[in-house]
Amino acid sequence: MSLLNVVFLGPAGSGKTTLTAAFGKWLENEINYKVNYINLDPGCEFLPYKPDFDIRDIITTREIMLKEKMGPNSAMIRAVELMEMRIKDIITNIAKLRGEVCLIDTPGQMEIFVFHTAGPRIIRKLEDLGRTVNVFLLDSTLISKVSGLVVAQLMGIAVQLLMEVPTVTVLSKIDQIKRKDMDRLILDTEYLKKVLREESRGTITDLSLEISEVIEILRGAVRVIKVSATKNIGFDHLYDLIHEIFCTCGDLT
Repeated sequence: MSLLNVVFLGPAGSGKTTLTAAFGKWLENEINYKVNYINLDPGCEFLPYKPDFDIRDIITTREIMLKEKMGPNSAMIRAVELMEMRIKDIITNIAKLRGEVCLIDTPGQMEIFVFHTAGPRIIRKLEDLGRTVNVFLLDSTLISKVSGLVVAQLMGIAVQLLMEVPTVTVLSKIDQIKRKDMDRLILDTEYLKKVLREESRGTITDLSLEISEVIEILRGAVRVIKVSATKNIGFDHLYDLIHEIFCTCGDLT
């Protein structure tokens, strides 16, 4: 079996690190995969898994803050810049690992990693080592309004465009979900538009309606994958989708 890289992306608090640990354990126990855990967050203080490669062995935001007298956000930007400078070392170290699957945990400040040139370059370099897929997490507990779901879906499409590798979108923390119609909102654009109009009026609603039509065009075939890292829910469906994305048929429904 060729190496598979699974990169977890999403806003701060969406559950990337927790899912990395829980999904990795599931792959080891249920599929008998040898899993390598990769931490690319130079600012994290705690990890629920033992990393086989840890960017903090090379760069930490705490060290940058002390040495360069920066605040946490500036230090993270600087850390990502240094990651780009050390990209060869990062990829070389990951290439030395002997797992069948690499689960890659990324910084909480997703926008810094995704919109800076370093993040996309690292992800594209991973493709030299094996098949690579991004898993973009939508925190289902934060989507109280449908306009928030539209924005989150648009972010997922932006991730795919910037990273230039296959991307799947997953609803995280599904055991805490507040809305019961999430599947229909994602799959049925006409229903989503109806709820948008019912929720509010004004510029934001009009813009969300227009964006929803663009999303329907760009996202292609889709099905809703829901996971809970704390309850081990949906890992079998996530596993299937990750493999199906490389199917020549291209049908992810």
